[in-house]
Amino acid sequence: MTYELNLAKVFGLFTPLWVLLALSLWVHWDSWQAEPWWLAPTIGLPVLFVVLAWTFGRRRWRVELTPTELIHHTLGRTERYDFARMGPVEVSKAPLPEPIGVLTVSFAWPVDPDLGAGSVQAQLKERRILGVFGDGPTRRLADEIELWRRRALG
Repeated sequence: MTYELNLAKVFGLFTPLWVLLALSLWVHWDSWQAEPWWLAPTIGLPVLFVVLAWTFGRRRWRVELTPTELIHHTLGRTERYDFARMGPVEVSKAPLPEPIGVLTVSFAWPVDPDLGAGSVQAQLKERRILGVFGDGPTRRLADEIELWRRRALG
């Protein structure tokens, strides 16, 4: 089963920026009118990111569930998580400041002994996947992954 990138969810990641921009436009309208050339890059960069992610990452950036593992295809690499080594799957907030509520699918993952002890990845005991895949809520994606994980464990 494959969960592809959802454009609306990626666009929703920028909601705090849109709220701050609207507030700034409302409070500092005179400053924005005095220097209108700043408005285009401020609005354009998130829109450009979403368009590029959709254009180049729609088929590449996805989550696949197989009978034995979860495969997370990112724009730069492919990460494979064997269900036998994976801990319980849950929905959690990304470790960001409080007003920003980005949901992730998280699960415990054992430390890889091949990595050096000083490596950042060696110190991580939890893996997170952004909840931007599939048409339903992030909770449904997490429940589906957990169901596949339990099936694999027997």
